[in-house]
Amino acid sequence: MKIVSKLAAIAILTSTSVSAEPIIVNQDNFPQAYTNLRFAAIIEKAGGLNTFLKMPVPSSDPTQQFVVRMNRDTAYSTSVFDLSSRRVYITIPKTDKYVTIQIVDENHETQRMIYGPGRHLITAKTDHAFVIVRTLDSELRDNIVVEAPKPKPFKTKNWDKPSFQKTEEEGNADFSDGYYQAGAFSNVESGQTPYMNYVGVAGGWGGAMVMDNIYQTSPYFDANGCYETTFVNPEAKYFWSATVYNGDGYMFNDVANISSEMNPKQNKDGTYTLRFGCKGQPNNIPVLEGNTTGKFNVLMRHYGPSDMVSNGEYGYNMTQFIRKAD
Repeated sequence: MKIVSKLAAIAILTSTSVSAEPIIVNQDNFPQAYTNLRFAAIIEKAGGLNTFLKMPVPSSDPTQQFVVRMNRDTAYSTSVFDLSSRRVYITIPKTDKYVTIQIVDENHETQRMIYGPGRHLITAKTDHAFVIVRTLDSELRDNIVVEAPKPKPFKTKNWDKPSFQKTEEEGNADFSDGYYQAGAFSNVESGQTPYMNYVGVAGGWGGAMVMDNIYQTSPYFDANGCYETTFVNPEAKYFWSATVYNGDGYMFNDVANISSEMNPKQNKDGTYTLRFGCKGQPNNIPVLEGNTTGKFNVLMRHYGPSDMVSNGEYGYNMTQFIRKAD
């Protein structure tokens, strides 16, 4: 895949230490391989360790998206930190808008998000970790303060590209067929399993724990058609969103998502109807224009999921009700 090749190339060019013999990639080491390359690419883009990169709005060109299933729900700042000193702090300035910090270590284990302004100690099991700030206050990112000692070098390994790509494609397919979020995006203590960690990395690297965000994924649909789904207000603590992806897991149109922050039109009974490929109708996301794969699916994100969503109550997963419109 083009995106994978780009990540691998950046990593090899910018690493401080690359092993001589390529390491064959399989399900067992794919989380470490992908994360290792991802870290190197972020370090390159940010200009070094312990330095935040203000991420631009993801492109509508699938070949320019950093990983599969990116989204435009919030503004993002990302960095890779050397946490070996156990003396790294990030201070988030005052804001009344949504802001979180998530940490992902070198084994793709994550932890509960840190919420809100303040001076926060950043820790992880491994020496280096990915840190992402998600916020609805875009200007806040200019005033984040980092306190960290001089970092130790980050070492990139020489992963075998053919086996890497094959393993990624197989994992992404398994992700699309259905996966267990709590086993994919968590940590060993919270029930993360090796296989689900692999599938989670391939299908949505850096996902959050179910206590913070819940993801609901639809099956694939033929992009030639008009589809809709009607659902009750999921009552997220913060907000909810729905994003459309092509058959490879990438956005392909400037209009790719709808969220409760965008004030979507509600029905008289308080429910919402979202539409996909229904040009000219309310709450519509295109599914054909720019989509070269011929199919699409929808990923619903709940930021601060309600008890109804967390408990899987009937009616609170809109992806189950997507149907072709008459």
